Amino acid sequence: MNHIACFLGAGIATHLGTGISAQLAGLQQAPRAPQPVDCAIGTLHERVPYKLLADFPLQAIETRLYTVIDSVIEQALSNVALSRQDSNAIALFIGSSSFDISVSEHAYQQAQAVRGDAIPLGGSSSFGNLGARVRERFGFNGPDFSFNTACTSSANALWYASRLIRSGKIRHALVLGIEVINHITALGFHGLGLLTRSVMKPFDSARDGLVLGESASALLLGPGNAGDFRLLGGANLCDTHSMSAANADGSTVAAVIQAALAEAGLSPSSIGAIKAHGTASLLNDEAESAGLLRLFDAAALPPVCALKPFIGHTLGACGVTELVLFWQALQQGFVPATPGIGADPSVLGVALNQQACSVDKSTFLLNYFGFGGNNTALVIGRGQGG
Repeated sequence: MNHIACFLGAGIATHLGTGISAQLAGLQQAPRAPQPVDCAIGTLHERVPYKLLADFPLQAIETRLYTVIDSVIEQALSNVALSRQDSNAIALFIGSSSFDISVSEHAYQQAQAVRGDAIPLGGSSSFGNLGARVRERFGFNGPDFSFNTACTSSANALWYASRLIRSGKIRHALVLGIEVINHITALGFHGLGLLTRSVMKPFDSARDGLVLGESASALLLGPGNAGDFRLLGGANLCDTHSMSAANADGSTVAAVIQAALAEAGLSPSSIGAIKAHGTASLLNDEAESAGLLRLFDAAALPPVCALKPFIGHTLGACGVTELVLFWQALQQGFVPATPGIGADPSVLGVALNQQACSVDKSTFLLNYFGFGGNNTALVIGRGQGG
């Protein structure tokens, strides 16, 4: 039996604010420039541009991560009436690049200030820490899974959760994408020369790098109603072309999109709009645009939007975070726009949506391409039956 995995409830916190209303309002404003944040490891000190959570100041670092996670999970569960049995049996899926490294860093800094010989990340460090803490906090007794596949982490978590629901192995799943600032990640991207000091400009001739961003998002999946949005198909493929980027000719990008469409039983002509990965880095944008143009006619390309100019690149959390943003914008009848960014299709053959627009189709493509060549594409849409 093919069970249904509808999008039932969502919670979100980003640079735009907390909750769905704040996100939708922010998507209809011009993207803002990041703020510089002091980052340090040992004697290395740098000011790194960042898009921090709007409503969670950089205070009480030992509990900040858990506070924001609790907030988005409570949002996702608040408008869904589950029985006690269903609530207890929720399966948990977490996607992140850094998990609780921010907490470990803070503990090291505190210990170093006292003793001077502390060991970095010397405490308990495990991808399973967050899952155990969330299960205990919310009383979830179902299985839990943690995904760490760079920028595709929570996208892969979502796809896997949906497949387990469709197979009948679980009934409800809570998918969590989480990324908060940590100095190791921030200084790593700074050292690679991948960061811009201005607004991100995907697919633009002036693009010069990305901005890191914080986000936390939670999406509850389970049986729903006819016409509810759901994940229709997905695919994940690894590209061994490079240690850090997809093949610039677009071949592997096209392959993963084609596989996601095949799982959904759709053709490219069925897609009403595309949420691009859009990192504003030279090679990633080249590979993504080339991949899209292998499958879609350039003269009839659906509206393409990029969300990272608004919230920054939220790394492992971008899968769920950008899906929730895109889905909720569609629910309100519009595809987000980035006026003045990526407006010229002659640059890469792909132009970003310049004015918020409606669409007359009911299926949509979302792209995620991770550092190290882990590529994921998801297809969402309104389904029939419940």
